[in-house]
Amino acid sequence: MYSITSKFRYLLTALTSIALAGVITPVGAIAVSTNAATTKSSPSKIHQVLQASQLHPQLAIPGDTVDVTLRTGMTQVLLNGPTIPQISADALPGTFIFTFIQKTGRTLIDIRDFGILDGEDALIRPVQFDDGTKSFYLSAGQKRTVKLTSFMAVGTGTLRWAPLNHYVTDWQFVEETA
Repeated sequence: MYSITSKFRYLLTALTSIALAGVITPVGAIAVSTNAATTKSSPSKIHQVLQASQLHPQLAIPGDTVDVTLRTGMTQVLLNGPTIPQISADALPGTFIFTFIQKTGRTLIDIRDFGILDGEDALIRPVQFDDGTKSFYLSAGQKRTVKLTSFMAVGTGTLRWAPLNHYVTDWQFVEETA
């Protein structure tokens, strides 16, 4: 457990350093292609489609699509958020929006499989989705969007999905105040 925790803290520190480098880099310090033909034909590389499984978990950011392969089937999940009220505070409610699309098989989506590590490194275990459900099944071809709102400290955080007691995806996010 110690090695997983220390690796996670190292990764979180590295990501924070990268984020801070982006904040303090002066405008115009990054070279950008001025070739209009190249710019228009090149697809955006900001968000990507990741392949995740219990043997190969993935680190993603909100907006990435993650195709999760479980023994019960393949589920595609897209996370957006958190959205927060535009006020200044040390802790705020943040709302995450999940879109699940079941590609094959049948998968249980259970609130107990989600955990949030907020900006103060506090572990938050949600008890229900915003619509009041605690779990639901998705069969092949079904799609469902759910929201999850939690009160959490501002800063860099992680939202983890661990279906069947094995984590498959961590989403790194930043909850900022106005």
